[in-house]
Amino acid sequence: MADIERFGTIGNKAEVHIYTLVCGNVTARVMDFGATLLSLVAPDQNGNLDDIVLGFDQLEGYFDNPACYGATIGPSANRTDQGEVAIAGTLYHMPGNDGPSLRNNLHTDLEYGIHKRIWDASPSEDGASVCFSLKLPDKEYGLSGNRLLTACYSLVSNENGSVTLRVHYECSTDAPTFVNMTNHTYWNLAGHASGSILEQTVCVQAQKYLPLRDDNVSLGTVEDVAGTPFDFRQPKALGRDIEQDCDQLRQARGYDHCFCIDNYRPDAPARPALHAESLKSGRVLDISITTPGAHLYTGNWLEDANAKEGAEYRPRYGFAFEPEFWPDNMHHDDWIHPRCEPGHPYAQTILYRFSHK
Repeated sequence: MADIERFGTIGNKAEVHIYTLVCGNVTARVMDFGATLLSLVAPDQNGNLDDIVLGFDQLEGYFDNPACYGATIGPSANRTDQGEVAIAGTLYHMPGNDGPSLRNNLHTDLEYGIHKRIWDASPSEDGASVCFSLKLPDKEYGLSGNRLLTACYSLVSNENGSVTLRVHYECSTDAPTFVNMTNHTYWNLAGHASGSILEQTVCVQAQKYLPLRDDNVSLGTVEDVAGTPFDFRQPKALGRDIEQDCDQLRQARGYDHCFCIDNYRPDAPARPALHAESLKSGRVLDISITTPGAHLYTGNWLEDANAKEGAEYRPRYGFAFEPEFWPDNMHHDDWIHPRCEPGHPYAQTILYRFSHK
C-alpha cells in the first residue's frame, strides 16, 4: 500500500491526504485535493536527490493557486472562446473567467474547478500507484452528462534504469459531453528552488504550432514553426529566442502556446513529445503523450513568495508542458475533436520519464 499521510483539512473539515509512491530512487507525492502532483524527487548526474516540481509545503497554498501547480485540469483545459461548447446540437456555456470582460473560459473553473475538489482515492496494494475519482453531475461547470473522472498516477521502472511516472486520465458519461483534461505540473530540472529555467534545453516534436489572438485564445490558424522562435525541433535553451522581437512572444511574455505534436493517431500508444535537459543538474525529462497537442508555458506570470521549502518563484522559474487536444477546437470543424459519449469514454495518457546524463 502507498504511504498515506494527512495533509490538512478544507473549510468543511474534510481531510486531505498525501500518497507517496516510490520506485528506485524516484519518489512522487500526490494528493487527493485536485488529484495534484505535489513533488517529484529524482537524482541528478552526481546522484544528489532534489524535488523538481514547483508547489507549496502547506495545503493552504493550493486553496488559491492561480498558477495551478501540479493540478489535474478539466473537464476543459486551456482557453475557450466565450466559454461556448456545442454538444450534440446543443450549445453549452462554461463560466466566463478570462479575457476582456471575462467573456472567455480558462481551465473550466479557476475558483471551484476539479483542481479544488477532494477526489476519492484508491491506492494500490503494492504502493506503486494511486487512482483518484470524482463524480460530476449533469450541467456541472455548464457541461452535459453525469460524468465520472479518474486520474491515476503510477511509478514504473524501465530496463535502462530510468523511472517513468504514468498519468492516465479517463472520463465516462451517460450523455455526449466535452472533455479535454491535462496535467499542469511545473518542472525545474535543476531543482524547484534553483531559479530560472531558461538554461534548460528543450526539443519538441512539432512542425506546427497555434498562434494566439490578443485575448490569448487560439487564433484559428496552424502555423509552421520553421523560421520562428517556436522551432524546437532541435534542442535549444528555453531562453535562446524568448526575447526575440516577436508579437506572439511579446503578447504572452514568453512561450504560452500549443504545439501540434507530430504523428498523432487516435487510440495509439503514447508517442514522444518533449525532451528536456538541465545543464546544471544533468537531469533529463522525456514526455510522451496520446493527445494531438501540448501547451508549452514558461511560467511567464509566476509570482509566489511563499513556496515550498522557503523558495520564492518568479517568472520563468518553471515550465509546464500540458498535453491536450488543441485549445478551442470546438470552434474549428477541421481540427481534431475529443470524443466522450456513452460506450466510448475519454482516455488519455502522459508518460514522464526521468533519467540523467
